[in-house]
Amino acid sequence: MNLITILEKNRIEECKKNWFILLSIEKYFIEKYFHWIKLEIHGKVLVGNGVLKIGDKTYSIKLSYSPFFFDYNGRFETIKINDKAIKYNSKIHLYNDLSLCLYHPKIDKPILKTIPLFNMIPWISEWCVHYEEWKKYGVWLGKEIKH
Repeated sequence: MNLITILEKNRIEECKKNWFILLSIEKYFIEKYFHWIKLEIHGKVLVGNGVLKIGDKTYSIKLSYSPFFFDYNGRFETIKINDKAIKYNSKIHLYNDLSLCLYHPKIDKPILKTIPLFNMIPWISEWCVHYEEWKKYGVWLGKEIKH
């Protein structure tokens, strides 16, 4: 293991050790700035639901956030849109589990840091706009790194 890998592993372990503080801070900032999301801490996971309105369209959003997810997907968050019409397609920036791909976990994530969930919330709106454009034009018009 190289030094960065060791430091990253230690950082994740610290997040797991202090999970309640981490989730409470995220909950506080999201509730302060994004009133459309309702959040609760269930076990060691911050879960949220909300309805995002963009123009005349509404999107039912479900999110989960926990440092314990990192071992499974390399991310703390899982953000999904509850819409049966949205099917997996790598061109629309979805993971196989239909969670949104809002950033590249290796390229966009700062070294030895986690992107805070409250910073990702506006990216959900951007994803929705780009999704609607993709349905219209067949091209993802947002910034992207090909999968």
